[in-house]
Amino acid sequence: MTEVLFVLYFLVLIATLVVKTPIIKGPWLFLLRAFFPNWKFFHAVGHVPHLYARSGVQLASGELQWSEWVLIYPRRVRRLSHLVHNPDTNMGLAQQNMVDHFWADLYDLPEGADPRGLVSYKMMQRLCDQVLRARDVNFTHRQFELRMVLDGRAETVDTQVMMTSPVEAATC
Repeated sequence: MTEVLFVLYFLVLIATLVVKTPIIKGPWLFLLRAFFPNWKFFHAVGHVPHLYARSGVQLASGELQWSEWVLIYPRRVRRLSHLVHNPDTNMGLAQQNMVDHFWADLYDLPEGADPRGLVSYKMMQRLCDQVLRARDVNFTHRQFELRMVLDGRAETVDTQVMMTSPVEAATC
């Protein structure tokens, strides 16, 4: 009996990998997806979306002086007390979930479509402003990139830029 259940389990597992399910879309479902994580990262091992941003200050000459690119979601430090109360890491996981949703939205966009109309794009703008404002209060412009990063055991193996935003004035 155990062997039958074991074989049945693997048949169900193979069927879930082979059968393609339709993507459910709709404006009212978009609001509900904030309650569910983006499970697409389980489909394949490989490149993972990372959000980078940089801030710029407009000089008297009219040129922009840019900072270095900053990773928006660095790993948080873990402590034993986080088993009971961990709002900082929970916020970081929610932000990374937003980046995953942004990647999925970009991936689903038709070729040549403008991503600036996406709600997730506007959320990335606000997230970048919030993080950059904590680092540099006086910046006037911002730019962000979504990079697909393949990490090895010790270092980054490959990085591909999926999207670079245009230079935009920072919001307050």
